[in-house]
Amino acid sequence: MNQEVRHISKDARRAGQQAARRASKMVPIVMLDGRIADLADIRANQVDFAHIAAALSKTARFAGRHRGGALSVAQHCVMGADALFRESGDGVLAGYFLLHDAHEYLLGDISRPAVLDIDLKTAEYLIENGVPAAIAHGAVAHGIKRSKLALDAPIIEAAQLPPISRMPLYARQVAEMDERMCMAEARALYGAKGDFPLVRCDLPPPKLTGAIEPWGAMKAEIAFLDRLERYLGIVVRAA
Repeated sequence: MNQEVRHISKDARRAGQQAARRASKMVPIVMLDGRIADLADIRANQVDFAHIAAALSKTARFAGRHRGGALSVAQHCVMGADALFRESGDGVLAGYFLLHDAHEYLLGDISRPAVLDIDLKTAEYLIENGVPAAIAHGAVAHGIKRSKLALDAPIIEAAQLPPISRMPLYARQVAEMDERMCMAEARALYGAKGDFPLVRCDLPPPKLTGAIEPWGAMKAEIAFLDRLERYLGIVVRAA
């Protein structure tokens, strides 16, 4: 074997090894059209707003742990966006709220109690295996937060919006509306009158445009697509 062939063979072997390492780190997930994507490396050109609307319309808030029909994440996003627009008249702000949970179209809605419980159990396991408690506690919560942020970036890019981190006022308003909606939903779904666990209870109720009554999935999907166009100029057909 001459030197040139050996060099090519070595390069090919190295390329194969690198491809194998990349494949071992891939997190495969099926997209709406049946293609397999890498959940750990979603790009803006892979974001499908029809997929987001369809998935969020069937994803239940509070893991569906309440009487009656499911209140979907899509409905939560639509009602919160409408409330923000009613209060501020700012369509871009409303648009940011509409997309604040869009990462759940691939991650699902991991409830706050679930995050805390899994984090606690994982911390116990890590501590038993020599990981310092200061690192073990919060590991799962931080991992979930990183996953959400990693998906938020291409979604916001696909929507042709700047990262919300550049606009701290918007970030605060969206985060507070999330808490306000959560509290209002808890009162509507559970009849909660006092404080509700794991939710900020010191904020005013949102100025809703209608009562919180669970919509069907199709209504929620269509409403989400309507608000995409209304607030962000994104025109998408239902999947």
